[in-house]
Amino acid sequence: MTKVCTGVFVFLLLFASSLFADSPYPRITSWRPGVDPTFRQFQDLVDQFYLAKAQDKPLDDLTLFTYRVQKGESLLLLASVFNLPYETLATLNGLPNAQSLTPGEDLLVPSQAGLFLALKQPTEIDRMIDAREAQLTSPMIPLTIQKGTVPVRFQFYPGERFSPLERAFFLGILFRFPLPRAVLTSSFGMRINPFSGHPAFHAGIDLAAPTGTAVYAARDGDVSYVGTNVLLGHHIVVSHGGGYETVYGHLSRILVSLHQHVLSGMIIGRVGSTGMSTGPHLHFEIRKQGVPENPVPLLPGQP
Repeated sequence: MTKVCTGVFVFLLLFASSLFADSPYPRITSWRPGVDPTFRQFQDLVDQFYLAKAQDKPLDDLTLFTYRVQKGESLLLLASVFNLPYETLATLNGLPNAQSLTPGEDLLVPSQAGLFLALKQPTEIDRMIDAREAQLTSPMIPLTIQKGTVPVRFQFYPGERFSPLERAFFLGILFRFPLPRAVLTSSFGMRINPFSGHPAFHAGIDLAAPTGTAVYAARDGDVSYVGTNVLLGHHIVVSHGGGYETVYGHLSRILVSLHQHVLSGMIIGRVGSTGMSTGPHLHFEIRKQGVPENPVPLLPGQP
C-alpha cells in the first residue's frame, strides 16, 4: 500500500501482488463485493476516515489506490461505489466535468474525502476553489502525488465539498458572468425589435455597461470566430466542451485572435455599440449544438 503524507511518499508493500509496474499505488481490480481484497481494505480505510471526522479525531495518513475505468461506468457511479463525493475523484484526477471519464482510463482513488487543489496547470475548478480558499475550514495538507512518471503537487482539504457555484459549473450548468457588472436591458426570447418595431426572437441577453468595460470569457474554450457584421458589429464566438458556444456582440474592441485558447475570466474584448445597437451594451448568447439557450439559468446569478 502507498500512503501519502505531507509531501513525501511512504511505501508499505502490504499487498505486493496488487501493485502494477505502471503505478506505485495498489490497484483495485473490482468493486463488486467479495471479489477483490484490496477493495475491502480500501473500504475499511474510508470507513475509518468518516468515523474519525465524525468524532473530531486526528486523521490517518492518506492512502491512494488506482482503478481502471470499465465500459459503462460514470464518475457518479464510481463515486457511489467508492463511498466518496464525486468532487473528490474529480479534483484529484483533474476531471473538467462529470462526463470526462473514458473506459480504460486509470483513476486515482483516495482513502479520504475532500478537495484536491492542483498547484501546477490548475483547471477552472482549481481556480474557483483557490479563489475561496480563505473560506475553507479544514486544515490544508500539502501532498506530492505520482501521476505516471511525474510527481504532482497538491493542496488537500479533508472533508471539504464543492460550493454550489463550483458544483453547478462542474455539472455543466453554469458559465461565468461575462461582465464585472451590468444591467439586463433585454431578455432571451420573443421581443419587439427596437429597429423594426415588430416581434422578433432575441437569441441572447443584452447587458448594458459603459463603453470600454472589460468583457470576460464565460468559460474555458477556443475562439472559433472573430469578425464583424451588420447585426452584431464586432463580435466573438468561443467554442467550449460539450457542444457549447458563447457569443459576445457589439464590442468596441476585440482582444483575442482566431483559434486562440482562452480561460474563463480572461478579458477577450470591450463593451461597445457596434452593429445594430441603441447604446453601449454586450449582446451575450449561449448555444448548445448550435441552438440558442436562455443564458440566465446557466449564469451564477441574474444581473
